[in-house]
Amino acid sequence: MKRLEGLWRLVDGRAWDGQGRELAPPYGRLPFGEIMIRDGRMLAALCKGDADLPAGASRGFSSYGGRCSFDGSTLVTLVDMASDPQRVGGEQRRGVVFVDEDTMILHPPPRDYEGSLERRELRWQRVWRPDGEA
Repeated sequence: MKRLEGLWRLVDGRAWDGQGRELAPPYGRLPFGEIMIRDGRMLAALCKGDADLPAGASRGFSSYGGRCSFDGSTLVTLVDMASDPQRVGGEQRRGVVFVDEDTMILHPPPRDYEGSLERRELRWQRVWRPDGEA
């Protein structure tokens, strides 16, 4: 089974509506995010990374963390800290698909974003491993 431990950087985000139509990238053209997973805990933070946003647009910041487990296909985090207090005490599940040893795609469950059901796909690149390998 592949390991998730390390520091991961968000490199791409895609989204589709309930009818399967591709939407604008959920975290912009230059997504900004990191996930750290180590010793059974994880911390994630992400937002739109574009330098300039259209007037009235939000960066869409989100962060959460807690104890986590990985069974080879699903990352489950028991949230004990979050930018959205409603997530604390809950569970965050993400489907995980490895492209290679240091590239993974996370699939959050479909959910309502600003009144519209979306399915998202986030591609992450590992930039550091706890064993010292890059």
